Order: sequence, then structure tokens, then C-alpha cells
Amino acid sequence: MQLIFCWLRQQLPGVLFCFIITLFSFLCNPLQAQYTITGKVTDAQTGDPIPFASIALKGTPIGASTSFEGFYTIKTKKLTDSLIITSVGYTIKTKAIDPSQATQTINIQLAPSVTQLIEVVVSAGENPAFAVLRRVRENRFHNDPKRLAAYQYETYSKIEVDVDNLSEKFKKKKIVKKITKVIDEFDKLAGEDGQPVLPMFLSESISDVYYINSPQRKKEYIRKTKVSGVGVKDGSFVSQLIGNSFQNYNFYESYVNIVQKDFASPIGENWKGVYKYFLADSLWMDSVFCYEIEFEPKVAQDLAFTGKMWIDKKTHALYRIDAAIGRQANLNYIEKIKIQQEMQPTAEGAWLPAKIRTTFDIAEVSKNSAGMLAKLYVSNRNMVVNQPKPLSFYDLPVEMAEDFADHTAQYWAEARHDSLSAEDQQALAMIDSVRDIPVVRTYVQIVDLAVNGWKKVGILDIGPYLSMIAYNPVEGVRTRVGFRTNTDFSKRWILRGYMGYGFSDHKLKYAGEINHILSRRRWTVIGMSHSFDIERVGITQEIIGNNKLFYAFTRFGSRGSYYQTENKVFIKSEPVKGIILSAAFVGNHFNPVGLPYYNFGYYPINGDAHLRNEFQDNRLELELRMAKNETYVMDGNERLTLGTKRTPVLTFRYTRGIRGFLGGDFSYDKFYASAFQTLRIGQFGRSNYRLSVGYTPSRLPYPLLFTHLGGGGVRNPLYNRFSYNMMGFFEFVSDKYASLMWDHNFEGWLFNRIPVIQKLRWRLVASANILYGGQRSENKNVVPATDPDENRILEFGRLRPSVPYVEVGYGIDNIFRVLRIQAFHRLTYLNHPHVHPFGVKASVHFHF
Repeated sequence: MQLIFCWLRQQLPGVLFCFIITLFSFLCNPLQAQYTITGKVTDAQTGDPIPFASIALKGTPIGASTSFEGFYTIKTKKLTDSLIITSVGYTIKTKAIDPSQATQTINIQLAPSVTQLIEVVVSAGENPAFAVLRRVRENRFHNDPKRLAAYQYETYSKIEVDVDNLSEKFKKKKIVKKITKVIDEFDKLAGEDGQPVLPMFLSESISDVYYINSPQRKKEYIRKTKVSGVGVKDGSFVSQLIGNSFQNYNFYESYVNIVQKDFASPIGENWKGVYKYFLADSLWMDSVFCYEIEFEPKVAQDLAFTGKMWIDKKTHALYRIDAAIGRQANLNYIEKIKIQQEMQPTAEGAWLPAKIRTTFDIAEVSKNSAGMLAKLYVSNRNMVVNQPKPLSFYDLPVEMAEDFADHTAQYWAEARHDSLSAEDQQALAMIDSVRDIPVVRTYVQIVDLAVNGWKKVGILDIGPYLSMIAYNPVEGVRTRVGFRTNTDFSKRWILRGYMGYGFSDHKLKYAGEINHILSRRRWTVIGMSHSFDIERVGITQEIIGNNKLFYAFTRFGSRGSYYQTENKVFIKSEPVKGIILSAAFVGNHFNPVGLPYYNFGYYPINGDAHLRNEFQDNRLELELRMAKNETYVMDGNERLTLGTKRTPVLTFRYTRGIRGFLGGDFSYDKFYASAFQTLRIGQFGRSNYRLSVGYTPSRLPYPLLFTHLGGGGVRNPLYNRFSYNMMGFFEFVSDKYASLMWDHNFEGWLFNRIPVIQKLRWRLVASANILYGGQRSENKNVVPATDPDENRILEFGRLRPSVPYVEVGYGIDNIFRVLRIQAFHRLTYLNHPHVHPFGVKASVHFHF
């Protein structure tokens, strides 16, 4: 054959010779077989596709990578006996090939595993991955989406929540037996090698997302949602939480916030100190030539990721990332968190997220319970950059179309970025079947009552259950039942009220309130209320906040108790995003509870020498609250805050007491300001601080001054973050003060590095409370030591301006996942009666 080619090359012109050789090649190629292997790679536990997995013919360099949806295609002229499938965080798997089939489909399921990077010893120079990562950091300002003046895109979101790890003991429970019958009617959703899961919730949404850089604001306009779930009554609240706004992760930032925790980014500022890296390969990913870099934390228990990322070799932008947080991380109730993200370049250079898949695998609380899977998928398209909207457009971070729930099957068939898989359709059928089981409906109602505290009965919600019964020495056993109207009654008018009764004081307590929502876009509400109840001095709205549990517990105490009759008219509005203005006229009648250990009396400011123990406080309150980047969602007619990022919440309040008007006894001025913020201290955890100041230049009895909330010292074993824990109940009152309350959680920073303790997942905590204050003699003398009958009148101490009250604390959090035990040292005012310089307190709370 070689001699023939040489003879032809000598006899024929060059062009004709090339033509004959080419024709010969085409004629011969069909004689060599062409094989095509396709399939999908999925997670054996969750059934989710595994993107970026490597598929190779055993013993050859021939292979492919899976797409974001987990699909792969291999075309080859040579076959071996099997495929080898690898992906970071999964066990390597081998799958047999049928050599007799030219075209075949091989689906593969990978079992999760704990993997570590290959130890790389660099004898000279540095780790080759470091040079790539430095260039990523150098080019981040060009590639980061936040460098754009504005961007927008259409997003499709899908969320599925499943119950998994259905143990045999769990299946034998009474309620579960009825549900497992449904499972038996369907194939296992995870597939042949996977575990059965029970879908409980599936949602889809189509939204438009808008972002502006200066000032930084983001808005999501939810066009349509489709929610199917066990126990889901109203899709409006859930729809606000399932959109794109809560599923975006920017790895260019130093820390990625997930489940209220800060995880160090593998391309963040602290990359070199937190992670180990391995430059695995350089390869084409679709049309992008990439560096493939594997990474894992240096300390397994740290809040950091394990995984693989692909860096565009041309721009050094993050193209794809597959990052996981395993059970070794210092987290509660989490088996694994997995984030897979694919970025897309824009005409302006920055890369925007095109697809995101996130999986939360929540562990079983006990061996006899089940776990839970939350699977989130986001797809973005139709990207437009640097075309900002007017600033007022971004006022509502999450807005829903009026017809968000009106849709057809045809609409979703056309609007979905990807069609529903067979698994998704099967999940919907299972949800409908489970939802129709009577015992499931009963349990759902019980859980809903436990979580929300209200029971819906037509147009009314009855509750909250936390306040239905209490006990204190004044009222004895106290009962209460309340109501509020819901959106079935009106989306503009809100009625609230309750009635209560104390079986020892034989007094009926009650309250009624009516509110009218003037605007939801600029959130403007007016209202009026009337109430009669027992309250406690110093338990203010600033301390209670949204902590309904804390407020319920105050009903069990009695020190500082008084009967209050209150009338209130108010208006609240957010004219500019982040700025809330409030004005209220309040009339309070103060009537102390006459127990032997609590007597109250004061001398009127008009010079009257007769001691009085009741007063009428009529006042005007003006408040300015500033919270930049605060996000709200609507739960029916209730607006709930999801907090702010990086910026403090500032509050300024002025109160003017009006004497003579409607019987008011005092004319006074009162000023108050506060700042609250959560600070991220990198790998050292998070700090919370509350700074507040107050001043009143007026002469007043102590209930109208600033009462500092004490935690009761050693007599009260319960820890409260917003009280001075080693201070006696109502030990100090001031007419001017400044305080700093600081609390820090090291999130396992120290304990993660101690071999034995790291397995316990304990977290070191520290705190400090400092209070400067004072009380002028004229205010101190308003309240005498005894009444005319020589009965002692309860009086409060005052701080010396030059000596602050100081207490410091340290302790361990996350004991048994729920318990916090903290030791406190009181450093000043140790000569006061019943004071102990040292104490230990505990609290119980659930957190990740």
C-alpha cells in the first residue's frame, strides 16, 4: 500500500493526488465503527443531576464532562469494557459497556463520600494553583457582577422539599404507615441505586430580577408562581421566599452567607489561609478553556467548602463551581450543603449567574426519625446590563404581580426554562396523594399552630398560644385568648384584640385595635387601640422587639407590676426605602399593684405635699428608623423583616409629655437613640452590638425615666442577651445614660482546632455590657423612702457618672446543639445588697 501511494505521488499532479487521498479516506472511514454513549449522572441519595462530573472510557483518555443538567455524550471509534465516573465528593464508580451496541444510554448514580485532595509536595517554587488564584483576585473587579452599573434578567426557580432516610422504625409509626402506602405505589424517585424519598413540597416561579449598583439595591418582581405542598395554605408568603433573591451566591465576596453562617469563599480575600488547592487540569468546558482547581479547607471543621472550580483561562473569571459543605463542618442538623453554579459573561465583561443548583440535606434529629432534603434550582436568561431603572423602582425588594397565582398548564409549558423531568412529575403526584390523607391534614394543622402560634378559623386567626396561660403572684393563674383578622377578611383593614382574666386579682384584661393599610408599596399604616392590662416597669418595646416568647415569659413575673390603661393613635410610613417615620399620641394611666413588697408613691411636681401613687401620662412620640438594605416579606397583612446586611439599624426617638391635655400630669422631653448591628469578623465568627443613649432634662418619677433591665443576678439562672445579667431586677434607673451591649460567637474558631472537643461542635462565646448613667437629685427625691404610714416604698438605685456598671462573660454554646452555658463576672458596684460578683446562666435556643 505504501509503494502504491509513493508511485501515485510521482505520477499525478499535487492537487489531484490530494483529492484521491481525501476520497480514499472518506471511503475507508465507514468501515471503522462509530460508537455513541449518552446518559445522565445523578446523586444516589437526592436524585439530583451532578454537573461537571468526569466520564472516561477505562484505560483511555477519551471522555466527557456532564452538563449542568447532568447529561453527557461520548463519541468514539474505540470501545473498552467500562466507563469510569468521578466527581468531587462522590465515590468513584465503574459502569459496564455493551460492546455490541453502537448507540447506548447509560445512566449513572454516584454515592456521596468524604473525599480529600491528593497531597501535593512541591519541591521547588509554589503550588501552581496559587498563580491562577492570584490572577482571579486581581481580575475580580472586572469579573464581579457588582461592578456593573445595573443588570436585569428573567429567572426561573424551582424548589422541592422531600423527606428522606425513611428508616424501618420510622415507617412503623402510626401516621407514617399511612404515608408509606403512598410511597409503595410509586417508584423510588432517586432511582435504582438510590434511596426512596417522599416529596412534600414543589414550587416554581417566573420572576424578573433587577440590580443597581449605586446605591446598591435589588428587586425581584414575581410574575407567576405555582406552589404544591402538604400544609401550604397560601402561596403568597411562600412565593416571596422561593424566588431568585434568596438563592444567589457571589463567590467573589470574601464570605458566602448560608443558613445565617459565613463560609469563606475559595476565591475570597482569605483564600490562602483557609484552603488547600490542587491544579488538576486544563481543559475545554463547552467553548471555554479552563483551569480545573480542586479545593478543601485546611481544618475540616471550619466553615468552608470542599469541591472543584473552573477558571476561564482568558479572563481569569469564575466559570463554574461545585462546592459542598459536609457533616464535618461545625453546623447543626446539616448532613450536607451543595452549591453548583455556572456563570455567563456579559458584553461589559462581568459574569452573571446563569444556572444555580443548591441542595440542603438536613439530618435526622434522632435515629428513629427521618431527614429532609431541600433542592433548589435557578435558571437565568435574557440578561440586560447597564440600563438602570429610576431609583424609586427598587423601593420594594420583593413585589408580586396581582395575578401571580393565575396561570395555566400551557403558560408553564412555554415559560419554563427547562421542562419538568419525569421525577418532578412523579413528585407532584405523590404530594397530591399525601396531602389528601386525613391524618396528614391533622398533623399539618398541629405543626402550623406550633410554629406560627395562630389557628386560622375562617376570616380570623385565634391565638397566640404562647400567651394563653401564665402565672404570677398578682394575677395568680392568668388566661388569655386573642384574635386577628386575616386577608380573607380584608387586605386593607386589620382588627386585633384579646381578653384575659386573672383568678387572684379577679380583673378582666382586654385590648382592641384597628389598623388600615394605606399603601403597601411605601408601607403606610394608620391605626388606633385601647387596652387595659398588667405591665411591668422597664419592659419596653425596644427590649421585646419581635421576641414573642420573651414577652410571654414576662407575664410570669410580678416585680415592678402596674395596671395600665392605654389609648393610642398612630401612623407609620416608609416614604423612602430604608427610612421609616412614625408618629403616635399615647395616653397611659399608671396604677401600681399594691403588694406588700411593691409600693409606689411620688410627690407631684406642682409642689403638692400629698403623696400620689397614680398618674396619667399623655405624650407625643416621634420616631425615625433607618435601616439600609433591609428586606421585608409580607405574611398576609403582616410585614416581616429579614434583616439588613453590613449596615446598622439606627433609631431616633423624641417624646414630648403634655401636661393638662386630657388630664396629663407631666410635661417633659425625652430623647433616645440606638444602633444595632451584626458584624462579620471573618474566621473569628460574628459579633452583635447594641449601642444606646438616652436623656431627659425633666423632673419625673422613675417609671418615666430609663429603667435598665437587670437579669436578676444569681437568683435568675436564665440568660438574656438584652439584659444586664448580673444586675438585680430594676437595680438602676437613670435620666441620662449611654450603654454598649456586645456579644460574640466564635463559631468554633478555637474549639475546631482541639482534637477531642472538635467532635462536640462546641462554640466559644464572649460578651461584655457597659453602662454609664446618672440620675439628678431632683428626680431621685420625687420618690420618698416611705409613705405616710411608714411603709417602705420601692426605690431604684442610681449610677455614679464616673463609675460605669460593667459585666463580662464567657462560655460555651451549642452544647447538645441547643444549650448555652455562660459564666459572668460583675466588676463594679459590688457593695450593693444581694450582689454576687460571679454567676452562671444558661439558655436554650435552636440554630444551625
